[in-house]
Parts: sequence; C-alpha cells; structure tokens
Amino acid sequence: MRKCHDCKLNLGDRCGVFENPHEQWKHGNCHGFGNDELCRQYAEEQAKHPPDEGKEKRRELAKEAKSETHHSGIRPHKSTPAGD
Repeated sequence: MRKCHDCKLNLGDRCGVFENPHEQWKHGNCHGFGNDELCRQYAEEQAKHPPDEGKEKRRELAKEAKSETHHSGIRPHKSTPAGD
C-alpha cells in the first residue's frame, strides 16, 4: 500500500506483521506505522530465525543461470503461463 511506503515493517509485497495491511488503514492510522516497539519485536523475531545461507546461495546461482546464454546460442526466455 502507498501509505505503508515509509514503514519499517513494509517488506515490499507484504507487511512484516499484518496479514492484510489495507484493513489496518481503514479506520484511520495503522497502529504498526511508526510504532518503534512493534518494529523492535519484529526485528527480534527475525533475528531468532536467520536466513538459510545454502538456500540464499542456490537462489543466487539460479538467478545467474537464468540470465546466461545457453551453449547452443539460445537465449533464455520468459516462461509463459500454462494456459497459453
């Protein structure tokens, strides 16, 4: 949501705390917006579960492989949805 732009809990495509951030703004201000205590609790919870280094490395390798030209000279293409 546009209103969540400067919020520390904004993860881009979702909120770090609320399932539906749009509902939080319906009755005025979201009580998570600018709430340092809630941001601190979220950061502590994330620190308990650090990202898997192996998983991150596999993601990077897959992203790199998708951008490389195949040895036969064929460039990778964007996949099309199954219904097309």
